[in-house]
Amino acid sequence: MSINLKGKHFLRIRDFKPEEISYLVDHAIDIKKNKTFGFDNTNKKHAVCFFSLSSSRTKSAWEVAAFESGMMNSYNDANSSQLGKKESIYDSAKVFSEFYDVIGWRHTNYEDIAELAKYASIPVINLLCDKNHPTQAICDLVTIKEKFGKIKGVKVAFVGACNNNVARSLIEGLLSLGAEYIGIGPKEEFPSKEEMKFYTDLAKKNGGKVSFTTDVNKLKGVNVIYQDVFLNLGESFDLWPAKLEKYKGYQLTEKTAKLADKNYIYMHCLPAINGSSSAYTKHISKTFGKQFPYVKNGEVEVVSKVFYDTKHSVVYEEAVNRVYAIKAIFSSVIKK
Repeated sequence: MSINLKGKHFLRIRDFKPEEISYLVDHAIDIKKNKTFGFDNTNKKHAVCFFSLSSSRTKSAWEVAAFESGMMNSYNDANSSQLGKKESIYDSAKVFSEFYDVIGWRHTNYEDIAELAKYASIPVINLLCDKNHPTQAICDLVTIKEKFGKIKGVKVAFVGACNNNVARSLIEGLLSLGAEYIGIGPKEEFPSKEEMKFYTDLAKKNGGKVSFTTDVNKLKGVNVIYQDVFLNLGESFDLWPAKLEKYKGYQLTEKTAKLADKNYIYMHCLPAINGSSSAYTKHISKTFGKQFPYVKNGEVEVVSKVFYDTKHSVVYEEAVNRVYAIKAIFSSVIKK
């Protein structure tokens, strides 16, 4: 089947057919393997990205992908653009569509990104919002396929914040390609009935499976353990006590990790609070270690021995795959 995504926005994984998602994953792997890009670099393109929220890996991946494609990139942080503030999204869409070939936006509100896409005549790429993180999902699927040679039938458990923005995009990608997703976390994290119906229907349609449970013992036999930090990007530091109470019991330890298949891989979208020497990690430990002893060593969602276990952890490979995922998206959706 011929896949043509030219001019298509990249806002949510669910907007793409299974064969299109599979194509993007395979295209990213091919780009990585053969060190190709997909553009004729003599035909110069121009990209622009807006980051209303902070970023390190996504911003870096976007810029590297743009540079290696021969594209000029314009970067705007929260203070250097009027997009959605003094200038309407409609006006910005009309102007930037004339300047650039592709727009990326990391923003708090999905509806605003969707509005930009509605009025833009060039592809808009969602670089993370409150509801999803689709470029992360493509890089995650790339990582899984590289490690197992397939996605269909692979059993993935997301421990902790198992239905946040990162998880939702991953769920949609996995179920579209026939994998199994197990969300393991507190009941408050479980999807609504409407959302669960969407997941169930998607799984049934494509041969996948989906479930949510509070029981960490459901890690038994899984191929992939996935995590995200307990406090989402943009949320107030004041929420940490409530978050640490909510996710108590869902820190991934050596004991719980051993429940997985002996050849499991550990994935994390980063940044991770894992006992490293970062100032933020030290602050968490000092501020909350007495009240919540499980974080006294600066280990929150995962202990350092699991995170840095070179036999199972693929977090750095996963992060690097973000570049190839964005390259694949660029070369697929940007008009020639």
